Amino acid sequence: MRFLQSGRARAAFLICVFLLMLLANFLTPKVVDDWTYGFSFATGAPISSLSDAAASIRVHSQFINGRAFAHFLVHIFEALPKPVFNLINAGVFTLILFLLYRLCRERDSSLLLFVLFAGLWIFSPGFGQVFLWLDGSVNYGWGAALALGWLYPYVKQYSTDDLSFPGLFWAVWALGGFLCGAYVENISVASIFLAAALLIALAAEHRKVPMGAVIGVLAAVAGLLFMVTRPAESLKGSGLGSPAQLGTQVVAAFHAYRMLEIPVFFFAGAFTLCCFRKQDRKRLILSALFFLGSLCAGGVLCLASYIPERVLIFPAVLLLTADGILFAELQRAFPAELTACAAALLTVSLLFNGVTGMADVTKTGMAVRANERMILDARDRGEREVSVPMVSVYTRYSPLWGLKYLDMEDPASWPNHDMARALGVDAILGFEEGE
Repeated sequence: MRFLQSGRARAAFLICVFLLMLLANFLTPKVVDDWTYGFSFATGAPISSLSDAAASIRVHSQFINGRAFAHFLVHIFEALPKPVFNLINAGVFTLILFLLYRLCRERDSSLLLFVLFAGLWIFSPGFGQVFLWLDGSVNYGWGAALALGWLYPYVKQYSTDDLSFPGLFWAVWALGGFLCGAYVENISVASIFLAAALLIALAAEHRKVPMGAVIGVLAAVAGLLFMVTRPAESLKGSGLGSPAQLGTQVVAAFHAYRMLEIPVFFFAGAFTLCCFRKQDRKRLILSALFFLGSLCAGGVLCLASYIPERVLIFPAVLLLTADGILFAELQRAFPAELTACAAALLTVSLLFNGVTGMADVTKTGMAVRANERMILDARDRGEREVSVPMVSVYTRYSPLWGLKYLDMEDPASWPNHDMARALGVDAILGFEEGE
């Protein structure tokens, strides 16, 4: 029992999480946009250098979207061997878990670390899209990690009375703020909101607000402006239409956020309990701010033209942070049996979702790679047009959950065309087995 509460136990657990995610990444093949971003938007040729990626992103920013930094990284990793991405991506997931733990803990707790992992596994929308799919991971999973890392000193500045950072640190963090602001829309807006809210809370308590921290927020705002002023963003049109259209978009964003209703219910109950028990005021404020940040990250989606599951990952991560802070408070205020029961419920759900999720990841990977082998064998036989069976997925842990694997009618459409030129054939078409 003493070992389970030790730092070595927590380190061993993080290593196990890394290895699990590494296995899941190796089981995950390239799909949909991964084929597209292997080629330059400027020349159509395969990406083979940093200059190729930079030239492609200039065109991408004019016609696709303004996420220049995120998609530059996608280009780079599409050009590198897939195992390089697998290693880094497994590390990014582990980093997110570690940052969540550091943000939530009041004192060291192996149970808290486990609960945060269970929450991240069970409640992450579009898990396979944001933690396994290359393009989705670099955009949303890595964006969440970047934002949590950038927010960490703001949280510590508020949480710790005598914490200070040297000027050079804030200079580096201003650069990080610009990157965070220019990365992904709702992640950027929510990060800026949360950092500013933490500084306002600091000022409300008549505590010194470091000028470096203010500059970091301003740098993030500059990054957001850089992203939204790319020419491609104006092609999408304004997210604000008629009052009726805006109302429809607000309802759509609220409906999407309902996917997180269980963590929201936990927040409401735990926050109420902690208030009645008069738990640490500063910790309760911090939890409430993260909850508001989650609402901000979800609410800004009312400006989006469509809302896929993957865009809800940062609202989920911020909500899990709010819940994790409250769970740590419950550990202090209530008998161990209460938090042990909550952990037991999560364990049962984790086992179910873990087994079914990894089975679906494995099945998807095997099916996609079997199709790739079929295409390559046909190419080697001199065939230029190939039809392959569609791939069925069953859980959000599959990277193809909610994504279009192949078109079954037009071989020139996306992503058939990009997959065909990557694998060296003229045309690929999908078909349903049994037809």
